[in-house]
Amino acid sequence: MRLYYDGMVVHQSQSDDGLIEVVDDGDIRSLHFGTFPRQSCMSLKAPHTLELTYTQAMMAALLLNPEPERVLIIGLGGGSLVKFVLHHFPKCQIDVVEYRQDVLKVAHEYFQLPENDTRVKIHIGDGYLFVQKCYLEGEAPYDMILVDAYDHIGMSSSVGIQAFFDACAALLTFEGVMSINLWGTNRSVFKQTMARINESFDGKSLILPVEDKGNVIVLATMRLVTQASLKKLKLPAAEQEKKLQIKLAKLLYELIRRNRPYIGKLFF
Repeated sequence: MRLYYDGMVVHQSQSDDGLIEVVDDGDIRSLHFGTFPRQSCMSLKAPHTLELTYTQAMMAALLLNPEPERVLIIGLGGGSLVKFVLHHFPKCQIDVVEYRQDVLKVAHEYFQLPENDTRVKIHIGDGYLFVQKCYLEGEAPYDMILVDAYDHIGMSSSVGIQAFFDACAALLTFEGVMSINLWGTNRSVFKQTMARINESFDGKSLILPVEDKGNVIVLATMRLVTQASLKKLKLPAAEQEKKLQIKLAKLLYELIRRNRPYIGKLFF
């Protein structure tokens, strides 16, 4: 083992898809794709918790759909979102799409992703092709779609196209929500992606910039979510926060603050 990324490298492997490194720093284990940014992060003492602020922000989707029964996750990484959903929603059925077979192997061996859990189906392949196939074959809709499809270069190009968001919108229940992690520092790409999301979801989207990060989480729904309806979630958010161990009340506050009509215009 050697020191790297302010921690100790406990695994390193190379495939045609790139480099994978697993780094331990005290109680925290991180997944890297050959660059400094962490693709996933896990507490060795509490593997089901969400250690990265942007993954916690993605789960603000629970404010809009607090009891998901079917969830689609595009982009596995170390499996943080999978483990979180399994732990807190034990009856939930989860489909996971991951492009890289070697990432799945590392998630099993180093990040405590369950291997034989009947609640989880893992599909190796492209996220766009998966949702398009589900849409064309009339698969049962999802209560939640979580999209975090990044490699060492950036977001997978196929999950940023119009057809991808069209299929996601078609695959959601009426109460369903898509939560996607975007990188907000590239303004032109961000604006283009937001335009496509709003086209697919008829403008029914909310932005949630992650504090002190470049990430912007976007929540998109098939139903209108108003400022008034968000304000009614303050008590449920406080109750959920105790159970889920994420700062839902603060996330709700930011959703309300960031999505006032005039703020949205300024942001874009």
